[in-house]
Amino acid sequence: MMKCNMCYDRTSAGKKPMCATVCPSQALFYGTRQEIERMRPDSVPVNTFQFGNQEVNTKVNIMMPKGTHKLIVE
Repeated sequence: MMKCNMCYDRTSAGKKPMCATVCPSQALFYGTRQEIERMRPDSVPVNTFQFGNQEVNTKVNIMMPKGTHKLIVE
């Protein structure tokens, strides 16, 4: 198993990772938080997840409706 390195060879040259470049549904986005907030004004990036009693913060964000601060998984 290999861990994703965000296509270091591409991102270090100012390009987007290959997965974000070729994603047909544009479900993957590579850019700044400010860029995605401008592109999706009715949504906010969330990286806090609640699993039962455990809260997890990640570097991966998902888009949620405004006013939502974390995803709760029961």
